[in-house]
Amino acid sequence: MAEPSPLLQAAGSGGTGLYMLTGTLLVVLVGAFVWYLLNQQSAAISSQSMALASGNSIHGLSSAQKKRNNAIVLVGPMGAGKTALWTRLRFPDSTSQPETQTSMSVNAAEAHINESNAYLVDIPGHQKYRLDRDSYLPMARGIIFVVDSTRLSETIRSTAELVYDVLANAKVQTNETPLLLLCNKQDDPLALSNTRVKALLEDEIDKLRASRQAGLDSLRDAHVAASGAAAGDDDDAAAEERISDFLGYDGKKFSFEDLPNPIQFNESTLILGHDTSGLELIESWIADTLHS
Repeated sequence: MAEPSPLLQAAGSGGTGLYMLTGTLLVVLVGAFVWYLLNQQSAAISSQSMALASGNSIHGLSSAQKKRNNAIVLVGPMGAGKTALWTRLRFPDSTSQPETQTSMSVNAAEAHINESNAYLVDIPGHQKYRLDRDSYLPMARGIIFVVDSTRLSETIRSTAELVYDVLANAKVQTNETPLLLLCNKQDDPLALSNTRVKALLEDEIDKLRASRQAGLDSLRDAHVAASGAAAGDDDDAAAEERISDFLGYDGKKFSFEDLPNPIQFNESTLILGHDTSGLELIESWIADTLHS
């Protein structure tokens, strides 16, 4: 029997190699396609989780918008006790001290307080949640600003800046949203009284107000010099910005009494077994605010 020619052997070998190569390519392509689908699904799940965790999901904002007529927004520095207050207001009959920690997302839920239904929103104090804070403030019927009375001397600048940002919010000014400034952790012997907290904040906001307006003036002057724009037009825009961001009266030391917003200072401790009168005052303030 004649042996196949070397040419036919090469052709047969090449055909087998071609089939093997084609099969390998198909396996690779199918694998890549499956990986792509799994990656897309994982990315979608991750995006949804991040949105829910940050409180920025479309559904979350829509839900909050619907409840804006009874929203009470809790703001303040990290570790001041906002989440502890949010928990105590939601579960007033709890017989055990709730364990709380620094919030990593916005907490929002309904609560029944003194025959009133409130939508409580707890905004974390970290700066990265500023957009969440600014999205909830316009719908707030009332704002509770929680201060750690034991550490205010150390954190006075950052606390005053946060109070300023909240009160300078355009919607908060337009709506004249009531604000309760809560001097928390009064169970600590080192806690400052509400009178002292008020005085420290007024002094610091007065300094902050001057530095902010000087900064706006510097930016305006730099813009005029760089663009050659008409000074009159820029002066009008700068004046409008100064008015919207300026708290109190120009030429007069800052005082909370000079603001159109009703502002109240209260003391509180949120630890079970201590005086609960502070919590009762908060509940009364919320009910009165919602009924006003």
